[in-house]
Amino acid sequence: MTLSPFVFLRRCSPLRLGRFCCKRCFRIRQGLIVVSVLGLMYLTINAPPENLHGEIFKEDKGSIDNQSFTVKAGYLNVHTWFGICGTAVDNLRLWPHFPYLPDKRSSISRFRRTQDHASNNNGERIFGFVHPHSGGAYQFAITSDDASELWLSCNESVAFSEIIARVYSPSESAWTEEGDYTKYPEQISKKITLQANKRYYIETLSKQGSGAAHVAVYWSFNSSKFEIISSKFLSNFSESKSHESFPSHAGKQEDISIQEKGDSFYFNRLPLLDRKVYISYLPTCPYSPSFLVRRKLGTHEAAWKWMAKESYVYPKDDTDMIRSISPPYWTKPNPLTNESTVESVVNKFVTVSSLQSSGYFLKKIHKVIHKPDPENGDRFLLNLELGSNNTNQIFRLSEHVYQPKGKDNLCLPDGMNWNNSAKVYFILPVKDQGKWVQHFIHQLTDASLLTNDTNFHVMVIDFESKDIDMAKAFNTPLLSSRHNIISLTGKFYKTLALNKAVQFVPNAYDIIFLFDLHVDVPAGIMDSVRMNTIAGRMAYFPAVGRLECGSSSVEHRGFWQMNGYGFLAIYKSDWDKFGGMNTKDYQYSWGGEDWDLLDRVMMLPVEVERIRHPGLYHHYHPKQRKWN
Repeated sequence: MTLSPFVFLRRCSPLRLGRFCCKRCFRIRQGLIVVSVLGLMYLTINAPPENLHGEIFKEDKGSIDNQSFTVKAGYLNVHTWFGICGTAVDNLRLWPHFPYLPDKRSSISRFRRTQDHASNNNGERIFGFVHPHSGGAYQFAITSDDASELWLSCNESVAFSEIIARVYSPSESAWTEEGDYTKYPEQISKKITLQANKRYYIETLSKQGSGAAHVAVYWSFNSSKFEIISSKFLSNFSESKSHESFPSHAGKQEDISIQEKGDSFYFNRLPLLDRKVYISYLPTCPYSPSFLVRRKLGTHEAAWKWMAKESYVYPKDDTDMIRSISPPYWTKPNPLTNESTVESVVNKFVTVSSLQSSGYFLKKIHKVIHKPDPENGDRFLLNLELGSNNTNQIFRLSEHVYQPKGKDNLCLPDGMNWNNSAKVYFILPVKDQGKWVQHFIHQLTDASLLTNDTNFHVMVIDFESKDIDMAKAFNTPLLSSRHNIISLTGKFYKTLALNKAVQFVPNAYDIIFLFDLHVDVPAGIMDSVRMNTIAGRMAYFPAVGRLECGSSSVEHRGFWQMNGYGFLAIYKSDWDKFGGMNTKDYQYSWGGEDWDLLDRVMMLPVEVERIRHPGLYHHYHPKQRKWN
């Protein structure tokens, strides 16, 4: 993966209008001149009048943050994304395909764009360069319907861009009439000194909810009348089909680096404590939960009767769905198990396993998953962080333990040993969803980088996709040797596609993970799959959070699809036992195939693990022209 050069930069808050995070920033005339290498530049500009007129900027070669481009005079680039709900610019900024992979590309010859016809749920980015023909003090203004932002760099690099004006209201959906740049207090920038014939990166972001739309940018020299910036002061750069031919948006930069993000997943990278250290101190006991199905189920009985019992977690995790209009139960986080219960179980385990006498001590309870069984007893998946007195190393302990009903002692449940080295096979059916395939690739790559987990493979079943070169897309340093593309023809046939892909999984003791497009890949998902999937004993059906239109994975507003079972992790040996997907009754239509799948998995019989997985979010998307 080629990381964006901006992912390691911190950006100023968008609310700090007029401040610039620049190595070399705008000159301040008739005031203090400040040059900052790492700090902030504060502008206090009051410049004398100068002439705006000059020669038209000519085509030239240049670079944006080490990316080559060809400057073309008189135009700006316009990128448009469709199907994004909301009227706030953040709805566009947080869209998974922004700032790359727009739905439409065009250009404008002056800094004004209108759409007289009804325009619903669109977002636009207009970007390029402004080059004043005379140096002096300038002010910028912006109008739009609906909200918008205006960004300007102190040079030609997008990395130094800062927001200088915007159409924004904290209390309502902001919009203006064209030419009305005094409706909101932040529509006009402070005075900024620009140099003659110097190229400055400039950009607007605008979001339209419904109705006619427009965005226009004006400038004023030395308090003169505001005028729309005309073509002779503008230039864009040519684009190839590769999204790498144009720059990222400064406001899309990550607030923390990929390394800093990885610190949140340090537990996944810790070495596992050898089970030989403690296994001889803990007895093994029979494990047969009362909710195992030992009879033939009726059609969809497991789903209708909610037979896949939920587990509890400790500590509280980030699975709350915020401000959703969905039923309350479907927006609640994973249920929280009792703290004293967890501490009691952990203390017993540490004591009985003689970890302390072996030179280890408990540093932290990372996470516990508690599967209650009122009839037979409770199972706990302990994830503990241990320190070593002898080596100063930190170890990870992840173990299933069992407390039979009516007993105070812990034991290791028979047959519940999870395989940390099992390879996870993502099964991904695709038809003409190129942008979401790219999203999956980027998400999976980030997840692997954050956790150092490379023990996976992707099986892509492609139904003649026309909007992506699948082989080229997966030809990355990480994925080139970790994928197979299975080509099928005809109508999209999901159940058949899944069965075909599983046939190519080489080992009976590899894990099959049925996945889907439009879904984020959480960094710890492969680790969770391995711990909660045990051959012949347990299958994993993580619940997926469905984001509402206009929501993103940041605030995750939506609901957990508690009646959906399309995401399944199971060993291939168990898949072969129940026969895979039902291709006879579920062919081209949608719905029901996952309920049928749940029935047959539970009748193996195996235990089903069911939790809401943090970050496993399905993004809202229009359904027109999808699949068949």
